[in-house]
Amino acid sequence: MKTKPFLIATSGATVDGRTIDAEHLKQMAQSYDPKVYTARLNIEHIRGISGEGPFRAYGDVLSLETREITVEFNGKPEQRTGLYAVFDVTEEAQALNQAGQKMYSSMEMHPNFAEKGYAYLMGCALTDSPASIATERLQFTSQLSAAVPGIQRYSREEAGDAALLEFDTAATPEATGLLSGLKGVLDSFADRFAPRADPKTEPKAPAADPATPAGFTADDLRTVFTELATSIDGSLNALRQETRAATDALEVKLNILKQGVEATPAAKHTQRPTSAGSNGNFVRTDC
Repeated sequence: MKTKPFLIATSGATVDGRTIDAEHLKQMAQSYDPKVYTARLNIEHIRGISGEGPFRAYGDVLSLETREITVEFNGKPEQRTGLYAVFDVTEEAQALNQAGQKMYSSMEMHPNFAEKGYAYLMGCALTDSPASIATERLQFTSQLSAAVPGIQRYSREEAGDAALLEFDTAATPEATGLLSGLKGVLDSFADRFAPRADPKTEPKAPAADPATPAGFTADDLRTVFTELATSIDGSLNALRQETRAATDALEVKLNILKQGVEATPAAKHTQRPTSAGSNGNFVRTDC
């Protein structure tokens, strides 16, 4: 799921007493190339080793750019260089965001990438406490576009000052199969109702089909089925997201329950008295 560019860092002082160099931000934007080294998304700068939640990868950084922005401190404007990133996020990242968790980003920079003399973005964390000033808040609010079926858009009215995210139009395999099957149905209807020309006679208007209302054409049928396919596609995507969010929540609860069960002694368990050994000293008895 590809996002629009949004602000992940600004030059100048940070909230934890460090300073971000504007030149480093510009170098990262100019040098970043996923084919050379891809910066991945993680949770709170922690990289898991198993690929399992919660410390798995939640997507990739696709591109970077810098813009000159204005940040107001107590009503006083200050010019800063902002670093904007385009993400390719996973469904797990979207579900986490919809749950109101890890709503900001935090960059990971190497000031001398591979000893080449320029800064490079090594990774980006999803966090609730960014160090950089004016980092944009992420909010995913899926909304099916009425103009172009299959596109999920994020309106400023719904997101407020949050970063605007727009997913690309690449269809999932499930949606592609569904739409391809319905296209075959539409083509069948079009062949049935389209007028057939007789090469030996003048073209005549097709006879009215008693099963088809007057004025109801093949194009009308195509429109009806296209709208139906769009509705089904949107419903499947929503159901998939809800199922993923519910599964993640259940996994967290099961892990908590498992830890509690493992830490609770059996009902008939009795603690063995501690042996002080000889004269208060422990004596080894197994040789």
